[in-house]
Amino acid sequence: MGVLSPNPPFPPTRMAQLFYEFLGRYNDWKLARRQETIGRIIVLLLGLLALIFPLIFPNFSLSVSFVMLILLYFATRRYLELNEQVSHLYVNVHILHHHLIGKLEVGFCDHREPCHCAENFRKYVLNNYNISFDKGSLSGNKS
Repeated sequence: MGVLSPNPPFPPTRMAQLFYEFLGRYNDWKLARRQETIGRIIVLLLGLLALIFPLIFPNFSLSVSFVMLILLYFATRRYLELNEQVSHLYVNVHILHHHLIGKLEVGFCDHREPCHCAENFRKYVLNNYNISFDKGSLSGNKS
């Protein structure tokens, strides 16, 4: 996350609350994605160990395989919980992202004459948080 500017380029009452709600959910989603990736790696390693360990240590194959399968079961359960959480957070972030894009296109500021408020906000978010509001999808953003 970038450094916060003391004066973000958006009207504080209307857009700040929506933006900071989005930013909080976005950070939660990124954290959950990292945890999910770690969980996936653990599940794969435990699965491989459960298959390979009996070949390396044939004397302890039954007891070690049983322990590895129990660990694999719990790791898989945790991974599936994390996967569900990531999916739920992505839906929330995606909806807020589209809502902010809509606000940027139609009702970002109260100026009646042409202004650069929306462009300044897009640049601010891209520079400070590495989140793009120029695209309709979050998939192009770095995590």
